[in-house]
Amino acid sequence: MMQKKLMFSYLIIILAAVGISMFASWSKGYQYMDEQKKEYHLMQAELLADTFSEATIPSFQTFVEEYGNKYGVRITIISNKGEVYADSETTNKLENHATREEVVGALKGEHVTVIRYSKTMGKKYAYSAVPIKNGDFEGVMRVSLPLAEVNALNKNLVVSVIMTVLLCMVGATLLAFLFTKYLSKPIDDVTKAAEGIACGDYETKIYTSDTQQIGRLAEAFNRMSDNLNTSVRALKRRNIEFDAMLKSMASGVIAVDNNDMVMFTNSVFTEMVGYEKEQIEHQPFYSFMRNALLFQIISDVRENKQTVMQEGTLSMTKDKIIRVTATPLLKENQKELGILLILEDITQIRKLENMRRDFVSNVTHELKTPLTSIRGFVDTLKAGAIKEEQVAVRFLDIIDIEAERLSGLINDILLLSEIESKEDQEIVPCDVNQVITDVIELLQPKVADKNIRIIYEPKMGVDSYPANVDRMKQLLINLLDNAVKYTEDGTVTIQCEKKNDKLVLSIQDTGIGMEEEHLDRIFERFYRVDKGRSRKMGGTGLGLSIVKHIVERYNGTIRVESKINKGTKFTIQLPY
Repeated sequence: MMQKKLMFSYLIIILAAVGISMFASWSKGYQYMDEQKKEYHLMQAELLADTFSEATIPSFQTFVEEYGNKYGVRITIISNKGEVYADSETTNKLENHATREEVVGALKGEHVTVIRYSKTMGKKYAYSAVPIKNGDFEGVMRVSLPLAEVNALNKNLVVSVIMTVLLCMVGATLLAFLFTKYLSKPIDDVTKAAEGIACGDYETKIYTSDTQQIGRLAEAFNRMSDNLNTSVRALKRRNIEFDAMLKSMASGVIAVDNNDMVMFTNSVFTEMVGYEKEQIEHQPFYSFMRNALLFQIISDVRENKQTVMQEGTLSMTKDKIIRVTATPLLKENQKELGILLILEDITQIRKLENMRRDFVSNVTHELKTPLTSIRGFVDTLKAGAIKEEQVAVRFLDIIDIEAERLSGLINDILLLSEIESKEDQEIVPCDVNQVITDVIELLQPKVADKNIRIIYEPKMGVDSYPANVDRMKQLLINLLDNAVKYTEDGTVTIQCEKKNDKLVLSIQDTGIGMEEEHLDRIFERFYRVDKGRSRKMGGTGLGLSIVKHIVERYNGTIRVESKINKGTKFTIQLPY
């Protein structure tokens, strides 16, 4: 492109220079040639006039024909009165020429050349007229030459000039092409290298033997390319580190500039708000976000120029509680660039805090009940009831029951805490069939007092399950104990098998069952379907919670099905 522009410029300059030179030269040359032709024709007429004056002329017609043929011109002899005495081109009588411009001048003694159209010959002629005298005759001799012959000479000259100019232009164009190619090559190299850098090729280099301006330009460009390559690599590395940091953060991150346009964000934030990253970045923040909490925080940060932290909910996820920390983004010169917002999902933390608070409240309540009962009976005994043996024994039995209940509650709390806080230390291959058999034998005294039958038929092919034997026993004891407690008359069926690489346990009773509304909450701590009945049967309200935590410890699942007066079924799946 550069070479074409230079070439085009040189061609215009060459054409202009040649055109101006040709026009000036041709104008002067043509004028000079015209004057020379006129002088030549006039000199020719003068020579013929001298010959005519000195010679003995037998006949004017013979003279004009002889010399007209000899010099290839038309010769006319005209008297002082304008009468044509002789003409080399015709013998016809011609009209009077006294009024012809060249004849008028010659009659005055002048030597005149005139170009004019000849009606007699039907073409343009150049007429040269001079005065003549021969003997008694005085008049004018006119020598004529057709203008076409003169123009032919001019045409030949023009063709010669044009051919010369064309050859000069071709030569100049060739030289201009070679010169522009030599001149534009380094510039083309710089252009291609710049285009390569624009496309991401920072390894491009320019090599030239020029030591002047082009050489210095190439050297400066190569240095710029190296510096740019280093800067881009550092920037890419920084961006990779920055992206990795954003992706690794568990909190949502978003930055907005002073015009509320989103500068960057991470995947956690996009999941929070339910938009794709492309729909958020470089878009107005208020175009997709409708949350008064965030709006207020941004406003507070801009007003106070300080970090602000608040908690609330997102409008699109009201079930989630978030903690928003907003801080100003500052440049090195302390000029504000925008605002950075970090959104932490603290829903689970708040749930755990609520659970902990509820747990403390429930534990306090559960401990308070037996302690109040024990203190009441102790005070009664101290007040004198201890002297009545029968009453004292009954009170002591109640105190013993409440103390045992209190001990069981404390043991369950400690067990639950241990399951939540520690990994099982003794993981061994556990024969589940044997564990079930041991638990059934352990609960036989409770079954003996009721019309209940425990049904269990061990199946072959059940592989040993890697677990803590005590944990597995605790799980089965709690489930079987509940089944026995809430079944007055009927059966408790236990099944154990291996399905799809999972250990599947099910315990089904034919007891009182429970309403469906309780099924989602029975694994909560201290949750009781029938509080009075549960306490009467010695339950602590932590049994099923312990079961669930043991199942989750082994990455398993537990499901419950129940119908009023038809029984309850627990199904546990533990992956091998």
